[in-house]
Amino acid sequence: MKTNQGKKFLSLFVFFVFFAALVPHKSYAAESQGDLITVEAEGFAPIGSGGKNNAREAARRSAYRDALEKALGATVHGITEMKNYEVVKDKVFSQTQGIVKNFDIIREWEDDDGIFYISAICKVSFAALDGVLGPAVLDALGNPRVMVLIDERIGDVQSFLSTTESEVLRVFEKAGYYLVDPGQSELLKGIDLDAARRSNDPEKMRELARTFRADVLIFGKAYASAFTRQRINGVNMYGGRSTVQLRAVLSNSAQMLGSDTLEEKFVGLTQEDGAIKGFRTAASISGKSLVHKIAYSLVSGSAGGIPGRTINVKVMDIDFRASRALKDFLDGADGVTGTYQRAYRDKTLEIDVTCEKTAEDIAVLLSDHGVDIEDITSATVEGRWNQE
Repeated sequence: MKTNQGKKFLSLFVFFVFFAALVPHKSYAAESQGDLITVEAEGFAPIGSGGKNNAREAARRSAYRDALEKALGATVHGITEMKNYEVVKDKVFSQTQGIVKNFDIIREWEDDDGIFYISAICKVSFAALDGVLGPAVLDALGNPRVMVLIDERIGDVQSFLSTTESEVLRVFEKAGYYLVDPGQSELLKGIDLDAARRSNDPEKMRELARTFRADVLIFGKAYASAFTRQRINGVNMYGGRSTVQLRAVLSNSAQMLGSDTLEEKFVGLTQEDGAIKGFRTAASISGKSLVHKIAYSLVSGSAGGIPGRTINVKVMDIDFRASRALKDFLDGADGVTGTYQRAYRDKTLEIDVTCEKTAEDIAVLLSDHGVDIEDITSATVEGRWNQE
């Protein structure tokens, strides 16, 4: 009987976690006070072998997530891994510290099934999110590498330095994504990036993104138009509209992850001055929108992304045939949900292993399969192929 209750709880909990953020919540009892939104939130967790104190802390995290979801709708999405009917790891979109400003507990209780509950009144800050996902989320998404290529024009003149591209890169860097900087790569030799931007050809740009080993490509156009001139207090002022159009796709499959278009009116001392101000504002807003759209697409599986930990594996001194065999071995290993080969160059294999294992677990698998392990971190394993 107890086992059936545990399974029932597991099913309900998994359903809540993975689908709650995909369906917009009606924020009942939600009140907006400037930058703060007040909601009543509830969290729960099984008491289990960890005792009531551990369950209380887990229920508190669950209530934080519930508060964020109710206040911000689909802006937040929880990912929970289950083991033995207990929550063993809780990853939440955006760190709750500094976002839930107040957490006033109304009531704590436990039911007959051994579930601990917390009910609280929470004040949630919308501005504190500001497009930041945090390392736990990026780890859950597989640490995708992002490349940005945007054709920017002021009138008919292409910008020498793209303000839009720089601003989108800044937004994604702040969110925690890994960025590909073509200008700093040795692979840049012989590649005309400006021609790629001007072409606005998705296939050409995807090929370029794959060359730079980028997982996600953000591309599009930014243009300033409809210029007007007005003399104010003896000074010529220029107005117009800056438009930013962005699309994000998986470089490997062309799967659409999200898009955004925004137009900003501007006023400046020159056409260029005004246009740049408009580009910066529009790119910041659109970039933050894509930060979350990409995350939702990857974590929900709608773009082929698989929730779980991604371990980056590098094996040196391995020939091509052996590298293929090693990749096939990892693909079939228990607990591994997928592999992605980033590169094979100079007898070095680099692959991402998406799994429910730790880096140490992957290192053990590799060691048993002929790899001498040389370095391990929480998300990387490096070794050398033992030809003997």
